[in-house]
Amino acid sequence: MFILQAAIAAFIASLAYAMVFELRGKTLFLTSLGGAISWVGYKLILLIPDVHYLLPFLIGTILSSIYAEVMARLLKKPATVFLIVAMLPLVPGQGIYETMVAFVTGNNSLGARIGGQTLAITATLAIGMLMTSTIFRLVMKLNRHVSQWEHSKKIR
Repeated sequence: MFILQAAIAAFIASLAYAMVFELRGKTLFLTSLGGAISWVGYKLILLIPDVHYLLPFLIGTILSSIYAEVMARLLKKPATVFLIVAMLPLVPGQGIYETMVAFVTGNNSLGARIGGQTLAITATLAIGMLMTSTIFRLVMKLNRHVSQWEHSKKIR
């Protein structure tokens, strides 16, 4: 039940964010679904005992990146349309806020610690997107070359 509630909350937050980008119709729904998928992936990994705090972010990012690439191919739209909205639930907004509060109140050591963790989360999100996009593009290119090779083999 907890996972379902998290998915619904992430879907609604992503939906509102997608509306800011003036997305409409099917694209509005499907981009928001990507946000729910990324957040469910994140929450499921958190259920594993003693998991490193960055792993749920990485898995959520990989899931949202794969979803964005697949939806981009199916709907013939840029992957970034889906990826930006799908990544919203994973953005470490609380860490950014707490870092700022710590520095403003003069607690520099706490600000540095939370800021470092937030930076690590942000880097994990970027690495997850880059890794998934690169692998997806390599697989697509390999698939295209194999198809061309099979086609040229049939002609001979």
